[in-house]
Amino acid sequence: MIFICFFWFLLLYGGVYYIFKKEDLFSPIKFVCLKFAVFNLPFILYTAFNPITFPHSILKVCGSNLNDAFLKYSIIQTLAFVSLIAGILLLKKIKPVFPTPKPVHFDYKKLRILSFVLFGIGLSAYFIFLSRIGGLMYLLTHLDQRVALQSGQYVLTLLPLLSLSCLLMMQCVKLENKIQDKILLILFSLLTIAVFSSFGARKNALYFCLALLIGYHYIIGGLRFTRKTISIVAVLFVVFFAYIIVIPQIREHNDLNKKISDYKVNTKFYIYNTSYAFIDIFAANYFNKDNAWFMKGYFAPAIVPFTNTDKKNLPQVDQGVYFNSIVKYQKNFEPPLPRNQLSNASWPTENFGFAYANFLLPGIVVFFVLQGIVFALAYYYLIRQKYNPVIILIYTLVIIDFNFSSLRIVSFIKLLPLLLFAYIIVKKVTQNTRLFK
Repeated sequence: MIFICFFWFLLLYGGVYYIFKKEDLFSPIKFVCLKFAVFNLPFILYTAFNPITFPHSILKVCGSNLNDAFLKYSIIQTLAFVSLIAGILLLKKIKPVFPTPKPVHFDYKKLRILSFVLFGIGLSAYFIFLSRIGGLMYLLTHLDQRVALQSGQYVLTLLPLLSLSCLLMMQCVKLENKIQDKILLILFSLLTIAVFSSFGARKNALYFCLALLIGYHYIIGGLRFTRKTISIVAVLFVVFFAYIIVIPQIREHNDLNKKISDYKVNTKFYIYNTSYAFIDIFAANYFNKDNAWFMKGYFAPAIVPFTNTDKKNLPQVDQGVYFNSIVKYQKNFEPPLPRNQLSNASWPTENFGFAYANFLLPGIVVFFVLQGIVFALAYYYLIRQKYNPVIILIYTLVIIDFNFSSLRIVSFIKLLPLLLFAYIIVKKVTQNTRLFK
């Protein structure tokens, strides 16, 4: 059964990608096909060959066996994927009612200065954070406590300015094609990757690299699959593979003296730290009309900033903690139970878990259609302002990370003021006013 599920999803994702093969390389339809394939297919294939590795605790709390659990998951996941594609196509058909902003025409000198300023602000925020916790070595030797170390450090919300500054420098390369700008772009990019990686997580660094690829495609020129680019991609893939394996192991063991050759490839560790499919399988098989949440506690985190109550008595912003607690303790937990009654770990609900836990199949259809509309809307503005680095950064964040789970919504609300400020400052400060005289 699991092999059948694998080939079905391979056909589904590959078939949709083929149907829309003439779409732009980074169009949302192509993007979601690749995203679903990367995050779901390796997990399903690995489980098909190694069924004993699937957590028995999930099957036990759901009262199901592995084949039945995968079958139900596959049906609901297919509906989710089709609904997501439908949402993207729906917006393409009706077209947005919002006015299309005019493209920004950049002044090279202003753009270059702003790139330095934003990079300086982002790097300063990082150094302020380090000074507060005891320095870089303390961070690197306490990566297993990284969540606690970052808690309440609001200065870290400025770190996306590092990514934006690199995209601004890329725009400078587009305008003047100077060798010093190319060197600065490489230097800024390496420092940004180093900063993001120092937190012991791969996500932000990988998102940044993806933003650079999208930026290159729309700012410098369309990516083409030539022998040169294929060779470069092959080298980058090897580096990427080593990166995603070593970083989490360093985080778990906090051993800075190890060499890369000392790390063993733990396939299960990699699979379960990359895919959320096992969480989706849990959600698909655990929730029903008797224990669905129906938005219980969804808006409870909104009261957190306005209360002086002990944090342990407050509801969780990340509802994935309820998922983890259900499996860990083998009993039902639901929002808005306070933190002190739950486990410390989280299984991110993402769009699938959120939609099904709250509204079952109708939730899957509605929230995946809405997610598709958001993806298409972000792309709509991207292709009309393709030379605006802020829109490129926003599109990258939306297409990879946006969904309607409480954690992601709160994250985007926190990031929104910074993105709005960046959009305004880039449009006003770097604009070549001579073009409008």
